[in-house]
Amino acid sequence: MFRIKEARQKAGLTQNQLAIKVGVSQIYISYIENNHKTPSFDLLERIAKELHTSVKSLIEDSA
Repeated sequence: MFRIKEARQKAGLTQNQLAIKVGVSQIYISYIENNHKTPSFDLLERIAKELHTSVKSLIEDSA
């Protein structure tokens, strides 16, 4: 559902590094990347900021 893993890897960050930057656990980032959890919009904004991208780019097209 989300393109966070792809954007994180492109930015050269580990799950743990991203987690620290956005204030959540590495496990929570893993859950999001594996579609087991849905992040809040606020968290999506923080992730997008740290990955130097937009929230829109992190959300997969449903078309």
